[in-house]
Amino acid sequence: MSKPLVLDQVRILDGTGAPPIADGRVVVIGDRITAAGPRASVPLPEDAEVTSAPGRTVVPGLIDVHVHDPSDANMALYVRCGVTAIRFAGGQQRALLALRDRIERGEITGPRVFSCGHPLDATPHAWPGSYAVDSPIEARRVVRRAVDVEKADAILATHRVTRPVLAAIVETAHELGVPVTGQIWGADARDAAAVGMDGLDNTSRIPEDPRFAPERIFARHSVSGRLATLAQLWDASDRRRLEEIAGLLAERGVTVAPELVSFEAWAGLADAEVKADPDWPAADDPRAVQYDRHNAYIASEWTAEDRATQARAIDRYKEFCLAFHRAGGQLAAGTDLGMGGILLHREIAHHVDAGLTPVQAIRTATRAAASFLGRDDLGHIAAGRSADLVVVDGDPAADVAALRRVERTIVAGRTVYERAPVVAAR
Repeated sequence: MSKPLVLDQVRILDGTGAPPIADGRVVVIGDRITAAGPRASVPLPEDAEVTSAPGRTVVPGLIDVHVHDPSDANMALYVRCGVTAIRFAGGQQRALLALRDRIERGEITGPRVFSCGHPLDATPHAWPGSYAVDSPIEARRVVRRAVDVEKADAILATHRVTRPVLAAIVETAHELGVPVTGQIWGADARDAAAVGMDGLDNTSRIPEDPRFAPERIFARHSVSGRLATLAQLWDASDRRRLEEIAGLLAERGVTVAPELVSFEAWAGLADAEVKADPDWPAADDPRAVQYDRHNAYIASEWTAEDRATQARAIDRYKEFCLAFHRAGGQLAAGTDLGMGGILLHREIAHHVDAGLTPVQAIRTATRAAASFLGRDDLGHIAAGRSADLVVVDGDPAADVAALRRVERTIVAGRTVYERAPVVAAR
């Protein structure tokens, strides 16, 4: 049996939103946390491997609930950025299961991998690789196959799925014990709350305005056109109506993953800033090429005014996020993009800009994100939880930017990234 691992003289942010423990100790045996708390109350095990790290903070491993790039290089970048779990929101399920197996066998370095499997959509599909669900009967059959045969961890309902089909998806998925999230347009946020969806991701039709008749909402069928219409909806929706919808979703327990970084990336609003990150790949790297190509595709039908509307829509979405949070709703951090965690840190910063405290924003990428995955053992530093931990230089409770200064990433008790050994004791 491996020696106990002790992270000593550290600040602890446990992921729940509680204030930090200033002088803490975390004990890991095998793949589990066996003790965590103030040093004075946590005994030091015999024969432990002790790392003393004053000035550092231990946080739960970060979680991105909405990703797409499965490249080996991206997996390594995730753990370098302190991301210990990701969920693919659509993709070739067989390939994603193979990726998970390679990481678990130690063939490549990477985070825990979860997957929604193939997206579910009505025909004609908005996105290649989607599974057809044109009736409730068909939806039940497809969901059962996705969970029982293809081993999906969650279900992703998208685009043109209507409320009756959505209800069948949710009911069947819940019977099988998996959550349902979505990027819905044929149904809206009120429908999602009514049928019991577990979550709504970035491009779901949350805002509403009575001036937008169905003919206008459904006039543009392409992804690019639909997202331009969504930005117009966010821009036009009044504060009272957004607060009402926020309260409804919070009351019904629907998690919202806003993925604000995706909206600004599609509109090219922060390219210079994000590409200045020291871990951003070279322009000819396949990840960078795909990132630019994808963003150009999404914005292919947008006018200059559409891009300006996107910027205003992000501000309105942030207002909604704060209202949702104040109503007791659960925000989860995701990106809908690649770049292995760089943009997840930016998303957390967006949550702070929306009005959350740094500790509350970190919770969106730890405890809240783990709950969205249906994994109570993740995202929380406490005895009995999985030992997915990140050591960062500084105090992210005071300055969330410190969360980016990752020194060590631990997944299931095993160090998968270390920038440089911190001060070792004993």
